[in-house]
Amino acid sequence: MGTAAENTARPPDDDGVPPHRALLDAGWSTAWTPPRLREGVTGAERIKDLAAGGYAALPIPEELGGAGANLAETAAAQRTLGRLDPSAAVALNMHAFTVGLMVDYFGRHRDTTWMLLEGIARSGALVASAFAEPGGSPNFMTSRSEAVRTEKGYRVSGVKYPCSLATTATLVCLTARVTGTDETILALIPSSSPGLDSEGEWPSLGMRESDTARLVLRDVEVDDRLVFHRGPADVIDENVTSGMAWFSVLLTATYHGVLSGLLDTAYHGVNVSRRFGPRTALLGRATRELLTLGGACRQLAADIDNGALDGAAAMAAAVGLRATLSDTRDRVVSLLTPVVGSRLYGRGQQAAGLALDSLAAHHHPPSLLVCDEVVGSFGTGREITFDPAD
Repeated sequence: MGTAAENTARPPDDDGVPPHRALLDAGWSTAWTPPRLREGVTGAERIKDLAAGGYAALPIPEELGGAGANLAETAAAQRTLGRLDPSAAVALNMHAFTVGLMVDYFGRHRDTTWMLLEGIARSGALVASAFAEPGGSPNFMTSRSEAVRTEKGYRVSGVKYPCSLATTATLVCLTARVTGTDETILALIPSSSPGLDSEGEWPSLGMRESDTARLVLRDVEVDDRLVFHRGPADVIDENVTSGMAWFSVLLTATYHGVLSGLLDTAYHGVNVSRRFGPRTALLGRATRELLTLGGACRQLAADIDNGALDGAAAMAAAVGLRATLSDTRDRVVSLLTPVVGSRLYGRGQQAAGLALDSLAAHHHPPSLLVCDEVVGSFGTGREITFDPAD
């Protein structure tokens, strides 16, 4: 048995980073650091400040005026932001995912999408992802919004909810099914478009400052030049696969940051109180869980960036990571509950807020059952589908 001196906490490294943080941070890119924010700004204003600090153009190629960050580097930025500001991170995750999808699409097709990306980079515009719809759907690819063909494009009607960046976004990326066909369009429209309105708030338990609300489209005119993808409804093509890869990696990185922040508070409390004992093992197990999740997230990002994974294999890996995020979240919070104690339940407590915010990891699509069904279908050689009925 060691002496009292030997059992005290190891001090932070020379740069002031606690040992557990140095371990969890290893391997993550440091290409982006958050800008200094104005004091006292909250909610939508804080999100705007982050966008103005270069975040809006992070994944856009340098040739189009962006920072040229790949998926792994964008994920690292999301993780940093998730630890510092969960609400802003979840909101901006949707922007980063949508822009990343557009960047990948442009890289494959070298089409006029470059004009949209260049416009986003030059103006620092935020893009809201209007994919989710009220009531949810077993098949998250199914859109109830309708697009009617017109002479100049489409006229779209429907409801998108919940939608982050509802009032701060300059542009809205939306999906809609073309009436009378089996085609779905993916389009980018100005948030100021006549007939497009933001209504109400998202009555969530956490993430109260993510600027999430309901978007209602009433005969919104969509110029054909702003439609950057058309494809058969409910078909998993390379665009859907790319989108799921970007979404799963960025989502996992975001909540890895949120959970890392919760772990920070747990380590701090134990080190200050000097009450180690079994708490040390619980902290170690929680750290191990996040170390493994972070490694899986970085590996998938690297595999997507270098082309080692694509097609159905990339889809299976992406939804597998998304499901693992939920599993890891629950294990980490369970391990830290006896360490943090009553601070997890106290109003105004940082630990309580982080635990509540991390619960939103379960909210995002696809559902866990669908994720496991996809991985199992891939493993048995069956066609992948997001519809459990199939």
